[in-house]
Amino acid sequence: MDGEWHTYGPDGREVLVRRRGELWLVRCGQSDAHSKNLEVALTQAIRADADVVGHAQMVGHANWIRIAADTIDDGPS
Repeated sequence: MDGEWHTYGPDGREVLVRRRGELWLVRCGQSDAHSKNLEVALTQAIRADADVVGHAQMVGHANWIRIAADTIDDGPS
């Protein structure tokens, strides 16, 4: 099911998640990522944006990504 979700990462950066068929499209700040696996797309987008804007701290991101992916994937369709 296609859909769109908007949230903020643990460090306050805006995260936009879109579902298009089997593909997850994630935008975090200035970075985009896509994957058939939501956790992979979230991780790639968040890490890429951290590199772009110079964030050094990824502490807590792995746990946040798992929780966000579970919430989004299990949410209303």
